[in-house]
Amino acid sequence: MKIHLPIYFFRKELFTLAMIVTFHAANGQKILTWFVLTQTLSGEDPARPGVYAPVFSPELEKLNGQEVILTGYVIPLDMGNNTYALSKTPFSNCFFCGKAGIETVVGLKFKNRQSKFLVDQFIVVKGILRLNKHPNGDFIYYLENAELHG
Repeated sequence: MKIHLPIYFFRKELFTLAMIVTFHAANGQKILTWFVLTQTLSGEDPARPGVYAPVFSPELEKLNGQEVILTGYVIPLDMGNNTYALSKTPFSNCFFCGKAGIETVVGLKFKNRQSKFLVDQFIVVKGILRLNKHPNGDFIYYLENAELHG
Protein backbone atom coordinates (compact mmCIF):
# COMPACT_ATOMS: atom_id res chain seq x y z
CA MET A 1 0.00 0.00 0.00
CA LYS A 2 1.37 3.41 -0.95
CA ILE A 3 0.93 6.30 1.40
CA HIS A 4 0.53 9.66 -0.30
CA LEU A 5 1.58 12.57 1.84
CA PRO A 6 0.49 16.09 0.98
CA ILE A 7 3.24 18.51 -0.05
CA TYR A 8 2.76 20.58 3.11
CA PHE A 9 4.03 17.57 5.06
CA PHE A 10 7.49 18.44 3.73
CA ARG A 11 7.00 22.20 3.93
CA LYS A 12 9.84 22.83 6.41
CA GLU A 13 12.33 20.75 4.43
CA LEU A 14 11.36 22.39 1.12
CA PHE A 15 11.63 25.86 2.63
CA THR A 16 15.04 25.01 4.08
CA LEU A 17 16.23 23.66 0.74
CA ALA A 18 15.06 26.85 -1.01
CA MET A 19 16.97 28.92 1.55
CA ILE A 20 20.12 26.86 1.02
CA VAL A 21 19.96 27.36 -2.73
CA THR A 22 19.57 31.11 -2.16
CA PHE A 23 22.54 31.23 0.23
CA HIS A 24 24.59 29.11 -2.15
CA ALA A 25 23.89 31.43 -5.06
CA ALA A 26 24.75 34.48 -2.96
CA ASN A 27 27.91 33.15 -1.30
CA GLY A 28 29.23 30.55 -3.74
CA GLN A 29 29.29 27.81 -1.11
CA LYS A 30 29.11 24.17 -2.10
CA ILE A 31 25.97 22.24 -1.28
CA LEU A 32 26.54 18.60 -0.41
CA THR A 33 23.55 16.37 -1.06
CA TRP A 34 22.65 13.02 0.40
CA PHE A 35 22.49 11.71 -3.15
CA VAL A 36 26.23 12.34 -3.52
CA LEU A 37 26.98 10.84 -0.10
CA THR A 38 24.97 7.70 -0.79
CA GLN A 39 27.03 6.97 -3.93
CA THR A 40 29.75 5.66 -1.60
CA LEU A 41 30.40 1.95 -2.04
CA SER A 42 32.17 -0.58 0.14
CA GLY A 43 35.25 -2.45 -1.05
CA GLU A 44 38.14 -4.41 0.39
CA ASP A 45 40.96 -2.24 1.71
CA PRO A 46 44.04 -3.10 -0.42
CA ALA A 47 46.33 -2.33 2.52
CA ARG A 48 44.40 -4.63 4.87
CA PRO A 49 43.00 -7.79 3.24
CA GLY A 50 39.67 -8.88 4.71
CA VAL A 51 38.90 -5.38 5.98
CA TYR A 52 36.29 -3.35 4.14
CA ALA A 53 36.62 0.36 3.56
CA PRO A 54 34.51 2.99 1.82
CA VAL A 55 35.05 3.66 -1.87
CA PHE A 56 34.20 7.32 -2.43
CA SER A 57 32.98 8.71 -5.75
CA PRO A 58 35.28 11.11 -7.65
CA GLU A 59 32.72 13.89 -7.03
CA LEU A 60 32.92 13.30 -3.28
CA GLU A 61 36.73 13.07 -3.35
CA LYS A 62 36.81 16.58 -4.89
CA LEU A 63 34.80 17.91 -1.93
CA ASN A 64 37.14 16.41 0.68
CA GLY A 65 38.62 19.30 2.69
CA GLN A 66 36.14 21.80 1.22
CA GLU A 67 33.55 23.84 3.08
CA VAL A 68 30.11 22.42 2.34
CA ILE A 69 26.51 22.88 3.42
CA LEU A 70 24.37 19.87 4.34
CA THR A 71 20.87 19.42 5.73
CA GLY A 72 19.65 16.59 7.89
CA TYR A 73 18.23 15.33 11.14
CA VAL A 74 20.27 15.67 14.34
CA ILE A 75 21.01 12.60 16.39
CA PRO A 76 22.55 13.49 19.78
CA LEU A 77 25.14 10.84 20.65
CA ASP A 78 26.85 12.30 23.72
CA MET A 79 25.65 15.80 24.54
CA GLY A 80 28.12 16.09 27.42
CA ASN A 81 30.97 15.73 24.94
CA ASN A 82 29.24 17.78 22.24
CA THR A 83 29.02 14.70 19.98
CA TYR A 84 26.31 14.61 17.34
CA ALA A 85 25.52 12.94 14.05
CA LEU A 86 23.55 14.26 11.13
CA SER A 87 21.30 11.73 9.42
CA LYS A 88 19.64 11.65 6.02
CA THR A 89 16.51 10.28 7.69
CA PRO A 90 14.81 10.70 11.07
CA PHE A 91 16.09 8.54 13.93
CA SER A 92 13.46 5.81 13.53
CA ASN A 93 14.74 5.10 10.00
CA CYS A 94 18.42 5.83 10.43
CA PHE A 95 21.58 3.76 10.35
CA PHE A 96 21.62 3.28 14.12
CA CYS A 97 18.27 1.48 13.95
CA GLY A 98 19.43 -0.85 11.20
CA LYS A 99 17.20 0.68 8.55
CA ALA A 100 19.87 2.52 6.52
CA GLY A 101 23.56 2.30 5.63
CA ILE A 102 26.53 4.02 7.22
CA GLU A 103 26.67 6.32 4.19
CA THR A 104 23.49 8.02 5.46
CA VAL A 105 25.08 9.55 8.59
CA VAL A 106 27.77 12.19 9.06
CA GLY A 107 29.67 12.86 12.27
CA LEU A 108 29.55 16.49 13.39
CA LYS A 109 32.49 18.21 15.06
CA PHE A 110 31.15 21.63 15.98
CA LYS A 111 33.41 24.66 16.07
CA ASN A 112 31.72 25.84 19.29
CA ARG A 113 29.85 23.96 21.97
CA GLN A 114 26.20 23.61 20.99
CA SER A 115 23.13 23.93 23.09
CA LYS A 116 21.18 20.72 23.21
CA PHE A 117 19.41 19.74 20.02
CA LEU A 118 16.21 17.77 19.91
CA VAL A 119 16.30 14.31 18.37
CA ASP A 120 15.23 14.61 14.73
CA GLN A 121 15.60 18.38 14.71
CA PHE A 122 16.03 19.34 11.04
CA ILE A 123 19.06 21.63 10.64
CA VAL A 124 21.34 23.16 8.05
CA VAL A 125 25.03 22.80 8.85
CA LYS A 126 28.14 24.29 7.29
CA GLY A 127 31.55 22.70 7.83
CA ILE A 128 34.69 21.20 6.32
CA LEU A 129 34.03 17.77 4.81
CA ARG A 130 36.49 15.06 5.84
CA LEU A 131 36.35 11.61 4.28
CA ASN A 132 37.44 8.81 6.61
CA LYS A 133 39.04 6.16 4.38
CA HIS A 134 39.80 3.82 7.28
CA PRO A 135 36.77 4.18 9.57
CA ASN A 136 37.44 1.18 11.84
CA GLY A 137 33.91 1.38 13.29
CA ASP A 138 33.76 5.17 13.08
CA PHE A 139 31.88 7.50 10.72
CA ILE A 140 33.00 7.50 7.10
CA TYR A 141 32.26 11.25 6.84
CA TYR A 142 32.74 14.15 9.22
CA LEU A 143 31.93 17.82 9.07
CA GLU A 144 34.66 19.61 11.03
CA ASN A 145 34.40 23.16 12.34
CA ALA A 146 30.67 22.73 11.85
CA GLU A 147 28.25 25.50 12.63
CA LEU A 148 24.56 26.06 12.10
CA HIS A 149 23.89 27.79 8.81
CA GLY A 150 21.03 29.97 7.68
